[in-house]
Amino acid sequence: MLSACRESVTDPNEKKAYYDLKGFVENQIVYLNETKPKVAKTVQLDGKKELRVGIETNWKKELELFAQADINKPAYNKSYSVTRSDSSVYEYKIREGENLPVRYLMIKVDSATQQPVLVKALLRSENRIYSSEKLIELTSSRRNNLLEVSGYSVKGYQKLLFMDRKSFDITAKIGL
Repeated sequence: MLSACRESVTDPNEKKAYYDLKGFVENQIVYLNETKPKVAKTVQLDGKKELRVGIETNWKKELELFAQADINKPAYNKSYSVTRSDSSVYEYKIREGENLPVRYLMIKVDSATQQPVLVKALLRSENRIYSSEKLIELTSSRRNNLLEVSGYSVKGYQKLLFMDRKSFDITAKIGL
């Protein structure tokens, strides 16, 4: 039950330039795999909507985009401007001239645990034949005195050269 409070899977002695989102996500994956909560997931692809309830979930795959939104890579050290509107909000914006997939990242943490209660990120990638954009959001809430992921959404599009733009909107509620 206490696995949500475990130390990060990554090296805890390594100094992080930015908030350790990947460590939080990895801990949540372990916790969700152990607790196996029920999930209600709505998937909308090009206007077609589908609802799935109580599905078996591969949490590593489900939360992969949030781990990818972590900007703690040595090469990214000076790539983001940091804004702290208050002690519970970390806001990172990509600096002018940088071309990295994570364009914006905001993490709001619980004042007591310093664990994320809200994560928002804008991921964008483009080259000559492909472009995509994803606005991702993850929410956590307190259950059994632990902070755990309670929902997430991924909205965006993919566009291949010579093909129509494909829009998608995925929303999941966890622990029904």
